[in-house]
Amino acid sequence: MKKKFACEIDCANCAQKVEDAIRKLDGVVDVKVNFLMQKFTLEAADESFEEVLETAIRTGQKIEADFSVSR
Repeated sequence: MKKKFACEIDCANCAQKVEDAIRKLDGVVDVKVNFLMQKFTLEAADESFEEVLETAIRTGQKIEADFSVSR
């Protein structure tokens, strides 16, 4: 499953750091954090998507405290 969400992130460098960290998580097929568009795209298996999404958001917030995802 692939879903797009609105997100808030402060700079392009932070977006890249968050994207790199989330990409390493188990269950993540693909991820994109677009600073200019303030979009977060996550692709993961259907059966574990919500769990992977929660982990991805927590991981992003550890790297950039202001990172948030609107669902």
